[in-house]
Amino acid sequence: MGRFFSSDLAIKIISVVAAFVMWMYVMNEQNPQVTYVVRDVPVKLANLDQNKFALMDDSQKFFVNVKVKGRRSLIADLKPQDIDAEANLRGRMEGENLLPVSVSVPGNIELLDFSPKEIMVTLDGIIEEQMPVSVDVKGVPAGGFDWVQPTVKPQAVVVKGPRSRVNDIKTVSAQVDISGKDTTVVSTLPLRVLDSQGKEQKDISFRPDMVDVTLPIVPVSSVSVTPEIKGSPMEGYIVKNVRVVPPVITITAPREVLDKIQTVSTEPLNIQGYTQDVTKEVKLTLPKGARSFDQTRKTYGEDGGIVKVTVEIEKISSRSLNIGSFDIRAKGLASDMQVDMENKDIILTVSGPESIIDRVNNAIINVFVDASGLSEGEHILRIQADVLQPYIITKIEPDTIKVTIRRI
Repeated sequence: MGRFFSSDLAIKIISVVAAFVMWMYVMNEQNPQVTYVVRDVPVKLANLDQNKFALMDDSQKFFVNVKVKGRRSLIADLKPQDIDAEANLRGRMEGENLLPVSVSVPGNIELLDFSPKEIMVTLDGIIEEQMPVSVDVKGVPAGGFDWVQPTVKPQAVVVKGPRSRVNDIKTVSAQVDISGKDTTVVSTLPLRVLDSQGKEQKDISFRPDMVDVTLPIVPVSSVSVTPEIKGSPMEGYIVKNVRVVPPVITITAPREVLDKIQTVSTEPLNIQGYTQDVTKEVKLTLPKGARSFDQTRKTYGEDGGIVKVTVEIEKISSRSLNIGSFDIRAKGLASDMQVDMENKDIILTVSGPESIIDRVNNAIINVFVDASGLSEGEHILRIQADVLQPYIITKIEPDTIKVTIRRI
């Protein structure tokens, strides 16, 4: 035994043991075992079938807090990304899924605990849906022109994405700029998918992703509507007023046709024998090559366009007015002639709607004689009169007057 302790081998073994004891002492004193909680370790979602599902909220992140044990030197450098935390989505269904979390730590470090043990992940099903394509028209065409509802090929596309996102889609549209245009726009355009807030959906796929758009630009003009009234009310009644709604319409036609149109007529509205107001929808009679145009809907009018015509009919009433010879004007008198009229009182009988007959006065009546081509001397001329509508002159007494024409 004494020989063993005095041998070289014994000395070596004792040295190793002493070194180990010293190392253990240093490790326990200078680099001891410690416990530590690593917070906010990200949880990876594994095995998500992206052909069937997507996260309901793809911005949502999941984290766990992990309690570990190890030497201080190892724990000091430990970061959240050094720890693997995972939840397996294989075989899960659309909706809420409560998933267990598995955690693994680097070697030489002991996993003591972690929380939470489970996370709730909500999955949204991937769906496909066919949706119509609209055209978003920007800008204003050249003056005197307007645009017509465009045609799109194809008229619909198939969109694919999470169910909630697809259901929130408001429009699938192509945008075309017509600023200053005066001819039809034909273009192949990319599509945009907009949600109910008008925001573009970036995580939605669609096919095809381009469409062909044809947007006609046509010349237009605003013209008045002249109603054509046929027949007369029953005897003892008169037309008080005629109204058209709308009184002005927009039409389109080739420019050489459009420039010649100032007004358009309606088909005849027969009021023969009526004793009360008449309101009817009647079609417009448009010149060849012209079409009515709805500037709000950007469409051609149906059946050439329709307007509403109202004819107000009332009982007729009469009123007499006294007119002096000084109120009579000589029309057509030569510039080097003047006329003197005999002093005579004239009585005009004016008829009109009963409700407004009391508004008749001399200011709305034009009384005259026609002196066209007459030479110097005395002449007996017929007294004539015009009156504003809806009034009519029914009698002039006397209906003649003597005039003397002489050269100036």
